[in-house]
Amino acid sequence: MKHQNLIMAVLIAIIAVMIGAVAYDVHARNTQTTAKTAKTAAKTANKVSDKSDQNQTAQTASQKTIVLDPGHSAVMPSGSEAVGPGASETKAKDMVGTKGVATGVTEYDFMLTLANKLKPELEKRGYKVVLTRTDSQSAHSCIERAQVANDNHADAFVRLHANAAESAGPSGAMTINITANNPYTSATYSQCRKLSDCVLNAYVSATGAKSEGVSERDDLTGNNWAKVPTTLIEVGYMTNPEEDKLMQTDAYQAKMIQGIANGIDQFFKN
Repeated sequence: MKHQNLIMAVLIAIIAVMIGAVAYDVHARNTQTTAKTAKTAAKTANKVSDKSDQNQTAQTASQKTIVLDPGHSAVMPSGSEAVGPGASETKAKDMVGTKGVATGVTEYDFMLTLANKLKPELEKRGYKVVLTRTDSQSAHSCIERAQVANDNHADAFVRLHANAAESAGPSGAMTINITANNPYTSATYSQCRKLSDCVLNAYVSATGAKSEGVSERDDLTGNNWAKVPTTLIEVGYMTNPEEDKLMQTDAYQAKMIQGIANGIDQFFKN
């Protein structure tokens, strides 16, 4: 009898172990299935989120017109023009701009290169893009450039320039817009400032350039004659040898383009 009881005890123990193993396997499979389901759901959610962001950008850009103004030209218009509508003060219609101290690249050629790279990037994001000039062999006054933005009812007028200093030390980027008390187009101030902030912040984030902040002034003819949100970005110093060389690399220009485009996106999203 004791022998039979021992056998029964052993059988019961074996059955208990088998039942436990089956239960563990079922639990493990359920856990694994739950984890896979959660992972799949997370991937789906991320895809939906990414698609939603893309759709939001496309919807934001839809029907928006961006006018890009590649600063300066090889051919200068003669004479002077009023710095603002009705102003008695006049300035030269345009100036030749600066030149890379290390590369020898002219500002007008550099800005046209940037504009021609920025245009397709913005179009890819859904914007309509107009350039104030498409070559460097024709003269364009600052008033004429602003009029392109006005005539196209631009939702944003972005003026592309490179900076210069008397010494090689200064580096970094800045944006320039009118002051709140601008005597010619003060009604656009808040939008101009918002555009300047968005473009500069996104630009320095994408490029790693030093931020020199937003400068507010009322002596830029192209800004004063524009009736639409306007900013002028100084993308870097061509008088700084290192920055000058950096800005002429394809890799850095790709960052510059992304930064400006991202800033324009942010302007319309915020």
